Order: sequence, then structure tokens, then C-alpha cells
Amino acid sequence: MVLSWLEWVLVVEDRVVPGWALGAALLVVALVLLWLPRSAGAPAADETSGARRAIPRRARAVTTGLAVVSLGLAAVGDLFGGAQYQVLPSGSADECRVVTRETSFLMAGSGDVYVVRNLGVGQRTGTWVTDDGYRPVRAGTYDLALGPHGGTLTVRGAASDPVTPSSHPIDCG
Repeated sequence: MVLSWLEWVLVVEDRVVPGWALGAALLVVALVLLWLPRSAGAPAADETSGARRAIPRRARAVTTGLAVVSLGLAAVGDLFGGAQYQVLPSGSADECRVVTRETSFLMAGSGDVYVVRNLGVGQRTGTWVTDDGYRPVRAGTYDLALGPHGGTLTVRGAASDPVTPSSHPIDCG
């Protein structure tokens, strides 16, 4: 759930995994581990001391429900906005890459910039807004100047479809 709030992405080769999808996968793993019966081996430490440290059933239900709703809202936002994630070609030999996410809904568009470092995890570093649902990266109206320590992503729109702001610093440090 926190991954969708932090607006992170994971890049595996040239595929982008949105934070909500990664969070959903981790939620499924956590639920499986939570509901697996204890092995018949040694007793847990809290059983030997007589203290019960189990998470109350109601607290588990509430936190699980919040996680599902949060991840669901993020997924629905991507679905209805027609989110498109793209790893931009950088021409840089280092491990710094730039990913964009573009959406449009009801005559308005928006975009996000993510800087992806060594482990393939990227965090959002900038956003833009467009008119008429214009998607500058999809349209190819962008420039990416990237050096060893960073650079700039510039997204441009037409006179009738402005992009605000158009310049986004990229910090690879």
C-alpha cells in the first residue's frame, strides 16, 4: 500500500511495473504468509512465555481492507486514465534511466517523470499537465539530455496544447 502512495516504479529490463502492481504482489505474499498454518515444529517464542502477541482479527481485517482499497484506487486510476509507462532511451552508459507515465481523462492530460537508478527502482521526481489530453512523450515531442550526473527532460506541446511545466531536472546522483 505504501508503494502506491510513494509513487515508485520498478523497471525490469525495459518493462515498467507500477508501484500499485508491486504493492499488490507484496500484499498477496503477505496474506499467504499470514494465513499459512504454523509448521508443527518448535513452538513460537510467545507460546513459551505465555504471552499472546497475535494481531487481533479485526485489526488484520481493517489493515487488509485499507491496503486493498488503496491499491485498487491506484489501479483504477491507471485504468481510467489510460496510463502509459515508457522507459526513455537515454544514450547514457551508466545505470540512470528515465521513465514517464502519461494519462488523460476528460480533455486533460498529465505526466510524471521517474528517475530509475541501480536496482531498477524509480521514484517520481516531477509532473506536468497538458490541455486536451495531449501526451507529449507518446507524440515524440520531448528532448532528454542526460549526462553522468543528470540532465533535463523537456516536454513540449503545440500552441493549442501547452505543457506546464515543460522542463524537468533529472538527478542521477
